[in-house]
Amino acid sequence: MKAPGAKPEKRMKLQRLNENQITKLYQEHMVVDFPKDELKPLNMILKSVQEGFYDCFGLFENEQIVGYTFMVKQENSYLVDYIAIFPENRNKGVGANLLTLIDDYLGDADRIIGEVEDPAYTDDEEQKTLQTRRLGFYLRNNCYDTGLRVECFGVKFIILEAGNKKCRDKDEVWDLYSLFYKKFLSEERFEKNIWRISDAV
Repeated sequence: MKAPGAKPEKRMKLQRLNENQITKLYQEHMVVDFPKDELKPLNMILKSVQEGFYDCFGLFENEQIVGYTFMVKQENSYLVDYIAIFPENRNKGVGANLLTLIDDYLGDADRIIGEVEDPAYTDDEEQKTLQTRRLGFYLRNNCYDTGLRVECFGVKFIILEAGNKKCRDKDEVWDLYSLFYKKFLSEERFEKNIWRISDAV
């Protein structure tokens, strides 16, 4: 997720969050930053951290948290589950720095994938503009469109990929994506709520 030629400012760092920090961040920011239908329950996140397959990091600048990313682990591969910059720090290059730091932290990862809302599925022009801008940001910062399209709990996503190692094809991306969600969901809930809806040409 490294922006070409970009280097994170030295004063910025990723720091693993403890349970109290995760709870505070969830209650004060995540409930605002993400739609309710995209947000996992707090107790599910904390349980996943305790079980060792979920990492929660804060982006700190001069010891103050300015953003965060939560990631699911599957052996040596990762799904970027949530990523956000605090509103007062947006449009200042902080997001690109966060992607660079994630890329450095996961430098030895086998695969790194993430989700971004697909602007093709909304008729709301404001939402379409926002989603298109968000997708463009990731594509400018060394993320790649895998061509895979999914529906996850009613939300249509484009699946992106980052890092040095790439999946061979869309089937491999889907298999990896499925493994991440099967860590959280029973087979019945997975089959009911997670769909491979199409592949981009």
